[in-house]
Amino acid sequence: MNYEQIQKQKRNLGLQILRVILCFWVVLFHCLRYYKNSFLKMILHKKYHVPCFFFLSFYYFFPIIKLINIIKMKNRLERLLVPYLVWPIFIWFFNNTLYLLIKKNRFGRILLFQELKIQLIVGRKFFIQLWYLFNLLFLTFFFFILHYFFNNHFFKIICVLGIFCYYFQYTEYKYNFLFSYKDSISNSVGHFIESFPISICSFILYSTNIIQFLSIHRIKSLISFALILIIIFIYGKPDTYSGIETNIFAALAFVEFYLIPFDKYNNNFFNSIITIITNYTNGIYCLHIIIKYYLLSYFKQRPNFYICIIIYIISYIISFLGFQLFKANKLKYLFI
Repeated sequence: MNYEQIQKQKRNLGLQILRVILCFWVVLFHCLRYYKNSFLKMILHKKYHVPCFFFLSFYYFFPIIKLINIIKMKNRLERLLVPYLVWPIFIWFFNNTLYLLIKKNRFGRILLFQELKIQLIVGRKFFIQLWYLFNLLFLTFFFFILHYFFNNHFFKIICVLGIFCYYFQYTEYKYNFLFSYKDSISNSVGHFIESFPISICSFILYSTNIIQFLSIHRIKSLISFALILIIIFIYGKPDTYSGIETNIFAALAFVEFYLIPFDKYNNNFFNSIITIITNYTNGIYCLHIIIKYYLLSYFKQRPNFYICIIIYIISYIISFLGFQLFKANKLKYLFI
């Protein structure tokens, strides 16, 4: 499968709808802490949203390394590096300025320069949600270099590493090893160990004809995968990004939404709305945490489901306006 074919798959309406669902799920997970609804409680105790994002991201990335497309690789790194570097610097500067002016900010103190350095090096300190971008950056560079120098043995190497990561996840060595480091470092390493097998599952799906085969048996596949997804969602291990069931859930969710024939209904207005929303999912991911703290501190009330919708909408509007303002330079990557 070449890069142009993958780009066509990116426009698959089912996968775009999946991105919208996952993005709102992330907002709910980070913002909603008080709930009475049992279904919301179940959603907030599952962490399948980020693994699904990883699966999507690396499925579209592997054609770049297969073709050793330097230009596409450079674009991907820029798209990840700009928000990874700029948002923490902005938050550090904004919060410190706020504290100097009115003696108040989200942290209730001055953020040290050392904290900014740790945030930029390992992806988490005062903006912990950026561990996601840290992992994407690290794995993107790692896979590209590995494929470039060990092309013939690439699949064998990543499979061995993936098996090691699985083993590490299910043994006490993970905790013994990680607890010997500071929280920021141990959490980043832990998330990497959790993310690596997901990226390998994505590579396996990309490298085979599994989706084409399942498309022939579309109805049976959709029903079977839907049932398995429901079972994993209800009975799967809560509050973790790791585990074989997490990888299976991410892969099946990808295939399920890919196979659902949304495009047959050909509603141009609905298609356009979904496409416009998905263009700004990365901006929403980075912005919703910032908006959450300052919006809730201003209104002084606990977040509920409707406030989460407001946070999502405000994040989208700022992402849209920010992109329009900076679309001529690299800062546009803060919002898309």
